[in-house]
Amino acid sequence: MEAVARKIYTLDEDLAPIIKGQIELQNVEDVDPIGFLNNLAACGHSMRPQWGWTKIDGRLVWTQYFLTHAGMGANLDGGGYAVIYRSYPEKTARVVKFAICKHEIQAGAGADPRRGWHPGSCKHCGLDMTVDSGD
Repeated sequence: MEAVARKIYTLDEDLAPIIKGQIELQNVEDVDPIGFLNNLAACGHSMRPQWGWTKIDGRLVWTQYFLTHAGMGANLDGGGYAVIYRSYPEKTARVVKFAICKHEIQAGAGADPRRGWHPGSCKHCGLDMTVDSGD
């Protein structure tokens, strides 16, 4: 029986068109800027910073991205946070959460939550979302 390849998202193939402003952000949710700063202070070390652009209303706007990772690995999950520069009239950056896919985990074979073993993947895109927090 052949192993099924699981999806991983890459900066060059999947996220570059978003970060270059070639396509608009997907699955966007506004985030409270102060709440985001608090999260950044606490766990920003686990996000990958990337400067780029966001396409909004046909224009390119400066953006600092903070890309998020899947499960316990170093692989990107296809989403993150975008701090979007705004000037007149708002003068306050907009912070949004975005994702290529709205992930929903489906448990993999041999899952044993009592021992912290949670193999699984996204039922929409196949992203490996395995977590091993056990002994």
